[in-house]
Amino acid sequence: MHDLNEALDDLRAVIPYAHGGSVRKLSKIATLLLAKNHIIMQAKAIEELSVLVSQLKKKASSESSESAESVNTESSLPKASLSSEESSNSDNY
Repeated sequence: MHDLNEALDDLRAVIPYAHGGSVRKLSKIATLLLAKNHIIMQAKAIEELSVLVSQLKKKASSESSESAESVNTESSLPKASLSSEESSNSDNY
């Protein structure tokens, strides 16, 4: 029983709850329920973040594929003129 009480004290120390002299110590059942709810909230937060990350990855990949398409389009166009440096060099000869 001592090990169980010690484990509950450790759990009380890490779950979000007002600690201090004016707050009563949580009962065993209240500690377990609070810990369960905290775990559920953390799991939901992780799931929401995972959805956001996948949306950002999709957005980034679609933007990179769009920029790659524009680069391919630009490179397939014929070069109409020399660069200013090349044309100034050709005037010197």
